[in-house]
Amino acid sequence: MAGRGRGAEDGEKTTAGVSERLLFADTVPAEAVPVWVPVPRPATEISDGDAVVKPPPPAAIDLIRRRFRRASFSAIRRGVAEAASTELDRGIGFLLVPVFLAAGVILYYSLSAEPDLYRPLAAVALMALCAAVSRPWLKTHLVFMAALFCALGFVAAKVETWRAATPMLGSEIQTRLTGRVVIAEEMANGRVRLTIDLVSTAHPKLRYAPDRVRLSARRIPAGMKAGSLVMGYARLLPPTGPVRPESYDFSFDSYFSGIGGSGFFLGDPKVIPPTDPIAQTSIASAIENARENIADHIRSTVGGPEGEIAAALIVGVRAGIPEDINEAMRRTGIY
Repeated sequence: MAGRGRGAEDGEKTTAGVSERLLFADTVPAEAVPVWVPVPRPATEISDGDAVVKPPPPAAIDLIRRRFRRASFSAIRRGVAEAASTELDRGIGFLLVPVFLAAGVILYYSLSAEPDLYRPLAAVALMALCAAVSRPWLKTHLVFMAALFCALGFVAAKVETWRAATPMLGSEIQTRLTGRVVIAEEMANGRVRLTIDLVSTAHPKLRYAPDRVRLSARRIPAGMKAGSLVMGYARLLPPTGPVRPESYDFSFDSYFSGIGGSGFFLGDPKVIPPTDPIAQTSIASAIENARENIADHIRSTVGGPEGEIAAALIVGVRAGIPEDINEAMRRTGIY
């Protein structure tokens, strides 16, 4: 009995010293049953009494924020400098020359008043001097070169405006004019559009008459061609400006095309004998007559609107294209 009691006590002590994990080591755990836990939908704001707690940002936004925190101003500046150096090595600087010239041209035409020529020329000389002095410093040299090309574009626009110097009609007027036909174009509506170099005006006589006008007529004589001298009573109008603010300015195009007025003949123009036969057989008149002959041949061969489009593509005579096709080409961006 005593031995049995001592053995029982030893067994209890041995059992008490064993870890609980070892007691259940050989048992097979029961298969876990999935428990559904409802996940609340993210809300823009969660109200907790008086305090308003905002939910944590989504993972994508958090990732973008971490990326921007890592980026520093020095790293961005270094990356931009490396990209600029690579592009300059590839010759991108030469390709930017027309861009800076165009910037100077746009600056000139955006002015509300006509500038003089001396200040732009002084700016060109100053920028050229600064660009020559700053050659050892590449970045400064590039800045002065960009400013130089902008100034050159400004001067080029000023010189082109001065060179055109187109006399423009100041007001609407009716007069009898005599002029030499430069271009005769048949339009889709059956009328004929004539570009005429004015020789003289009468009843009333214009003191400041434009050099070239564009007039439309219902009919023209069969023998009229480029270089013919015509006479007729016409209504002259100044070139129209934009139909709405910031839209296309027709007078701008007319000025640089040398056309100082537009309008229409009140009757049919008449062909009169030329006073100078040499002017009628000039090179420009011969070229224009050749263009018209080619356009007539294309129209007779192809026919229809397709023939008018072909004539416009080949010889540039586009007055006969129907207006609906012109509008379709304007909307598609190929006009």
